[in-house]
Amino acid sequence: MNVVVIGLGNFGASLAKALTSMGHDVLGVDKNIEKTEFYKDKIANTIALDATDPHTLRLLPLKEADVFVVAIGDDFGVSVMIAALLKKMGVIKIICREFSSIHLTVLNAIGITETINPEWESATILAQKLALTGIHHLFNITETLKIIDMNVPGSMLGERFLPVAFREQTHLKVIALKREGKTLYSSSKPINDQDIEEIIYKRDDVLVLSGELKDIRKLCKN
Repeated sequence: MNVVVIGLGNFGASLAKALTSMGHDVLGVDKNIEKTEFYKDKIANTIALDATDPHTLRLLPLKEADVFVVAIGDDFGVSVMIAALLKKMGVIKIICREFSSIHLTVLNAIGITETINPEWESATILAQKLALTGIHHLFNITETLKIIDMNVPGSMLGERFLPVAFREQTHLKVIALKREGKTLYSSSKPINDQDIEEIIYKRDDVLVLSGELKDIRKLCKN
């Protein structure tokens, strides 16, 4: 995927580095040349330019990029201006960072329908995680659908690992079972039923699960 990230603050730089590490073709853009120089070895490509200038903005791969991410989070006016220019230049997919209800309203008004508020999303995930016992990480797929990894509940220790029966009982899909950093089971890789039945839950085993938040809450109470 070809991604252009405009604004290399904490969020923009982190996003660009993560996408680069995943093998995507990323162009990180910032008007501060010190930032682009600093991240040039961590982001696939970087360029220093003022994205509020229509002439320099046209230097970017407007037609070739799959998505533009306007990651600026400290200047309402600059964020909206860049988004509006990208829309005017015919960029199809634009995702903007928003940091207030007013900012979101203005972005929506100029036709930006995909936004992200990393502070709000991080706070929401942390709040959900703190309320669930044994959860290591929690990832939002939708408002109610989650992916988590958690310690195997104490009530299950010593029992056989039966992913099909587990799903019938809990309504949660087992994506993986990990032990001491190694993956014993993965739903993406076929495994002999007999080999699965030989797996017995041990203390500190970690389950990676996907499902509805209400079902995750029930399991965490076990």
